[in-house]
Amino acid sequence: MGIVGIGGGVYLVPLIIMLNLGTQKEAAAAGVVFVWVVSLSGLVSRLQYNTINLSEYIPLITAVMLGGFLGSYMGSFKYSAKTMEKYLGIVILIAIVFLLKKIL
Repeated sequence: MGIVGIGGGVYLVPLIIMLNLGTQKEAAAAGVVFVWVVSLSGLVSRLQYNTINLSEYIPLITAVMLGGFLGSYMGSFKYSAKTMEKYLGIVILIAIVFLLKKIL
């Protein structure tokens, strides 16, 4: 986890789009891979140094899977690219607020 505690994927995707390093779909795909690798490395690290009761994480895993499927459906079929950009902007603003709360 980074400074904000969310892994950094929320910043990677907009940077890819803003710097014209890929399309929105390519940026989303890169973000998914990045978040997956960071999450897996965090889990491996915790397993090395702590015992983890995975049953405590079942609600979080369920929420992530449901959110992923719902987000994929909405981004692919329900909303336009502009609407999804607005939602991404809201998520980034929320991440900035959390960052500022941690710093201050």
